[in-house]
Amino acid sequence: MVSLFASLPPEVILRLFQHATDFTTVNALVRTSSIFHCIWLMNANSIALTVLPKAIESYHEAHTLARLQDEAEEAESPSAGRRRSQRELVIFLVRRVLVNSRLVTGFYERDILPVLKSSVPNEHDMYVRSPLDRTRFIKTLYHLKVLAFVYGLNSLSTPVLPDIREDELVDISEVSSWLRRRLPAERHRELGVDELLMERRWLQKFLDNRLAGIHASDRGHISEPLAEQ
Repeated sequence: MVSLFASLPPEVILRLFQHATDFTTVNALVRTSSIFHCIWLMNANSIALTVLPKAIESYHEAHTLARLQDEAEEAESPSAGRRRSQRELVIFLVRRVLVNSRLVTGFYERDILPVLKSSVPNEHDMYVRSPLDRTRFIKTLYHLKVLAFVYGLNSLSTPVLPDIREDELVDISEVSSWLRRRLPAERHRELGVDELLMERRWLQKFLDNRLAGIHASDRGHISEPLAEQ
């Protein structure tokens, strides 16, 4: 079997890597034969960037968090980013995204899901559509971590925050309220959002400002065709 794999053209082996859906599979392919290992070494960046979005839940939000963390780190130490090669930058990004993913998904599975499954939603929890509404919660946890990160920057210049849709802003408000009521403060601390959740005024002001901006933009888009008429 090893000899059969070793006889495959390099471009076919590369496609096998790119079709992997997680890094466990990538690691298994790397260890298949020396030619697979060589293909990995020559194409590690492109393979990693192709597999990462498939391996991570809510990848867009996970990537946003990692990017903000990188920007803040570079702002603190500008020389650090210049010392890294492109390959090192990609590997660093992959590792950061994977670490954040383990933290967020682990928090959901260990702390949130058991509470959702064991409790009957009351009138304040009607927005919890299903105990298995995993994607919604995980995406919102990433948004909360982004906001917590920005809130804790202090003297650093605040990075440009990503666009957040109106329904996602509502989710942030509802899930943050749920976390305050249903989980003890030490669990918030483990996720890294404890200070943000305590600063209700800051969070509410952010949400109100974003919603106002979305509504103002919508009114502008609606009024333009009318003005042309």
